Amino acid sequence: MTQEVIYRLAPPLIALQFLAFGWSVNREINLADADRQSVISLPDLINILSLFATVSCLIVLPILTETDFWLSRVVLSCAYILIAFHPVTIAAHYGLWRRKGKSRKASDGSSSLYANREELSTSLLSVLIAILVASYLGKH
Repeated sequence: MTQEVIYRLAPPLIALQFLAFGWSVNREINLADADRQSVISLPDLINILSLFATVSCLIVLPILTETDFWLSRVVLSCAYILIAFHPVTIAAHYGLWRRKGKSRKASDGSSSLYANREELSTSLLSVLIAILVASYLGKH
């Protein structure tokens, strides 16, 4: 992978990350006040962190230096993996993988959960796959 390929693949990735976050924000804004969540969801948090890493390592860092080509390659591949898993983790966030009701309440009924089990597992899976790819690319 050359630097030119990275420069061609970075803008569509950043656009996808903005689109995914914008869709989630629009969805949360349009929910009724009783259903509104007061925090950013876990998939969106992963997407925002990936967006910051993408912009800093694929746009800013190559402008400042030209020696960190391997870091740009690793961040690009990890960010594409995370954005590919984003719809799956968003579906888990909204409880679309469960057959039972879509309740986001804790088991004791006291308060709402930050992230449900499916959301945590799909987020963990996406991060683990991204880390495995990063370690593979870092060695090769």
